[in-house]
Amino acid sequence: MRRGTRRALAALCVALALFAPAAAQEQEDSDGEAQAASVTQEAEEAPYYGVIGKKLTVYKWGDEDATVLGSVETGTVVDVYEKGRTWTKIDYEGSLGYVLTKFVERVQRKNPFDGPMPGTSEHVSVGYVLRDTSFLPEGYRYAIEVSQGSWLSIEKIEDGRAYFPYRREPELVSVSVDRLKLYDFVPWDEAQPGDLLYAFTSFYSTSTAKEGNANRVYNIGLASERLTSIRVKAGESFSFNAICGPYSKENGYRSAPILSGESAMGYGGGVCQVCSTLYNIVLRVPAVVEDMNWHSQGGVSYLPAEFDATVSDTKDMVFRNVLPYDVRIEFESLDGVMTAFLFRDYER
Repeated sequence: MRRGTRRALAALCVALALFAPAAAQEQEDSDGEAQAASVTQEAEEAPYYGVIGKKLTVYKWGDEDATVLGSVETGTVVDVYEKGRTWTKIDYEGSLGYVLTKFVERVQRKNPFDGPMPGTSEHVSVGYVLRDTSFLPEGYRYAIEVSQGSWLSIEKIEDGRAYFPYRREPELVSVSVDRLKLYDFVPWDEAQPGDLLYAFTSFYSTSTAKEGNANRVYNIGLASERLTSIRVKAGESFSFNAICGPYSKENGYRSAPILSGESAMGYGGGVCQVCSTLYNIVLRVPAVVEDMNWHSQGGVSYLPAEFDATVSDTKDMVFRNVLPYDVRIEFESLDGVMTAFLFRDYER
């Protein structure tokens, strides 16, 4: 080996020897900071809780290649720190762990007065449609018609347009503000008797080309009518099935397509969309969801995943009104547009 090469290697060895302790110290500091951050977060009380929908593996990080900490059984109530699109951070035996979000159900705040769950709708008003109008979602070939007399829950108003979500489309759609008479929502802690707390709209097909869809439209109208003017007293629990069930021919329902996975057709098909529309209001006001079930982890076509609520003769949607006053539910369904409303009820 040449003398110059030996000198270069010797210098490199010295440099590595000097760098190694510094690098080790830097890594130790980094690990210490991460551990401190973890301990700090663990010391803080988790703001949410949720129910495990099926037996789940708990990972150290949000990655299926991460270290496995253990598992949690179906039905376990867990403390939730963060709920993401793919991973949910939970308390696992006093440490932080990650499980797949799509199997963590009924996530809600421990204190319902601290605000809604992240990811829920943030609409600001509801608009009464004064004249027939339409909107064209991006990528659609034909416009969606909206009849006079319909109601649309509005997410934002900008440059003379009222914007709102349509089904599961990623981009908001809009109609001209001059086609609407707008009514703003009132925060729950400022509401006076008769004030509108929130509203939510979902869209359904009125096409008669699909088998049974005319009956689905009929069932939606029937359930909407049964929910109209229902009052829930302060501290009282509301059961969807108690108002709208049983889902049978004898109770007025027709056989229509259903999305719960139990069969392709069934009496009361379409009622789940009514329940899901109401459920999205419950998520926005101080309330405790005591029982609810998704159609599936993938959700349904008319709402984003995890924001639907199926019902049947064995599955219910139940919430408790924890507001310091009574509330009143109203529903309007017209030509493919269904809107649920929640008011502070008039005092009696």
